[in-house]
Amino acid sequence: MASRTNTVTKLFAMAVALLLASLVVAACGDDDDGGGGGGGGNGGEPIVVGISAAKSGALEPYDRQGAQMLTMRLEEINKEGGVLGGRKFQVKWLDTESDRPRAGTNARQLIDEGADVIIATCDFDFAFPALQAAMESEVLGMALCASAPIVANPDTVGQTGGSMGQGADAEGVAMANFLHEEHPDMKSAYIFTDTFLQYNKETASYFKAQWQELGGQICGEDDFVGDETLNLAPHITRLRGVVDQCDVIYVGSIVPAGAQLVRAAREAGIDTTFATNVAVNGATVGEVAGRVSGLYSMSHLCLPSYCEGANDRVQAIARRFEQRWGSPPVESYSIVPYDLGTAIAAAIDKAGGTEGTEVADALFNQDLVIDTVVGPGHKVFAPDCHRPQPAEFSIELWDNGQARQVGTAPVDSIPDTGDPNTCREVPPVPGG
Repeated sequence: MASRTNTVTKLFAMAVALLLASLVVAACGDDDDGGGGGGGGNGGEPIVVGISAAKSGALEPYDRQGAQMLTMRLEEINKEGGVLGGRKFQVKWLDTESDRPRAGTNARQLIDEGADVIIATCDFDFAFPALQAAMESEVLGMALCASAPIVANPDTVGQTGGSMGQGADAEGVAMANFLHEEHPDMKSAYIFTDTFLQYNKETASYFKAQWQELGGQICGEDDFVGDETLNLAPHITRLRGVVDQCDVIYVGSIVPAGAQLVRAAREAGIDTTFATNVAVNGATVGEVAGRVSGLYSMSHLCLPSYCEGANDRVQAIARRFEQRWGSPPVESYSIVPYDLGTAIAAAIDKAGGTEGTEVADALFNQDLVIDTVVGPGHKVFAPDCHRPQPAEFSIELWDNGQARQVGTAPVDSIPDTGDPNTCREVPPVPGG
């Protein structure tokens, strides 16, 4: 009987051990909470990437799919063998709920839990608290796609902070360049600035500066706050009073507010060409603005969910994304963090470890050339410009609610607007 009892006890202990093992695996599962990234495998402890970004609130349309794209890319790197001779990435994601203070609180919690890298939200205003926490702990802190020039300034985000966004300044310049080259008959622009975010203001400011530098005129300007209190009626009234003197209307905003403005103008009978930044783009424009025509938008890369002309590699990534997460990427910013995953892995390998200041030094100070979705060896960071350069955007024209790629707009110079922009010196394409 004693022998039988011992056998039963051993079997019970084995069963408990198996159950606990299965619970650990489940805890590192594939849901939005970010376990998908894997463990350490046979190469050592996992490299923890902590994401402090929005799963809800105003920034959810930009953050959720971007963070999912980053997670997917890190999973791919794990399957390719990881970094540092076999170490794998593990992702932890805490929801900011689009709340600024929570962004910093989340980042500090993730660092306390062992995060080697902090990923912040896709806007500087909301990302800075997380980047500041990373800076204070000497951990690499990268925004998913924040584009206000200040997010690339080491005087603001420290030697360990930066972003994968190509720059709100570059966005404004790129659209002005494209319109000047493709529509030399356009001489005057009306500029709307959504003051809700710093990013919005920068895109409008740099569009204006470049437009004037190219010889264009400003026929009018107007500001609005693109939040839930937005009332477009007085803005449309002011636009109607001068629109006959204008060849194009530029909107520095985000969705849905920017798309709401375009729709309101069309419903008011204003058929002047519109142009926007990257944030007024994607499937949401079609949903909000309806069967809009005569709208030039821009993106990092044309995505097949809303844009005709997506290249083969982007289409393949979009298919993998839909298989992984159950829905296709629908906003242009969602593709950017794919390259962020590549950049993080390359910097860790070059640094030979995960110590934050060394990884940041490898990324920003050692001429590390990043392979991107666009092609191998396409981007580089710089000691005084902690974002990928040179910038290049897809220009897309909306017709009857459908966008198609009509060109690309590289940026080879940034005008001086008097702000503390450290990214005005634009390098050539590496190896180009």
